[in-house]
Amino acid sequence: MIYDALIERALALAENHTVADIRIGLRYTVVFLDSGSGGLAYTFQGGSGAACGCNLMGEAGHLAGKPVSELIPLLAEKSLLRASVGLAAVNAVLNAPDGPRDSGNVIEALKISPDDTFGMVGEFRPILAAVKKMTDRFYVFEQNLFKGPDLYPEEAIPDYLPKCDVVVVTATSIINHTIDGVLSHCTGARQVAIVGPSTPLYAGAFKDTPVTLLAGSVPRDAGQLKKIISQAGGTMHMKPAIDQVMVRV
Repeated sequence: MIYDALIERALALAENHTVADIRIGLRYTVVFLDSGSGGLAYTFQGGSGAACGCNLMGEAGHLAGKPVSELIPLLAEKSLLRASVGLAAVNAVLNAPDGPRDSGNVIEALKISPDDTFGMVGEFRPILAAVKKMTDRFYVFEQNLFKGPDLYPEEAIPDYLPKCDVVVVTATSIINHTIDGVLSHCTGARQVAIVGPSTPLYAGAFKDTPVTLLAGSVPRDAGQLKKIISQAGGTMHMKPAIDQVMVRV
């Protein structure tokens, strides 16, 4: 499992680092370490345990000051909120600001041609708008079909994703533990990118998968980012406070 590889690597690098601050917003969660490094993850609020209150953080008010090694294993939990916190902690360790990475546009990096069939697991509207100018052959898979027309349910992934030459997968699939299943259907793709602020920039976790590119974010302005997340900001709001970066697998 990819989340197991991420947890193992993050624990190996966690050393004695502690959580300096954590913000769990409506859209994103951010964890900052005593080293100054920070990690983002999408905030899931539904899923297993939500109805009984298990999706609350029982440790609320006491997370800052904990060893980050105590938060990292939360990524494996069924509670999606706790798994979100776990991935943010993983990313705070693995996405250190001085790591090797590239800047640039993920769509340009994927080199999509008019003859390509494009697949997207989780709708990213800015990316999709750019792709539609490059090819008219695409499939977009979503759990929430009410988001718009021309979306395919996740149950259709085994039928259509193998037909795709280029695939973009939301990193939130790591939080809900669906990523391994999704990647198993990318059998015809020459390029597979994991994208979004939740993306772990650790290529080693994806070395035995079809993934070729990781496109994520690292905090640039910690103070501003914490304000944005605490005030229910989303991806577009965070842009002035983060750097969008890429790592080749």
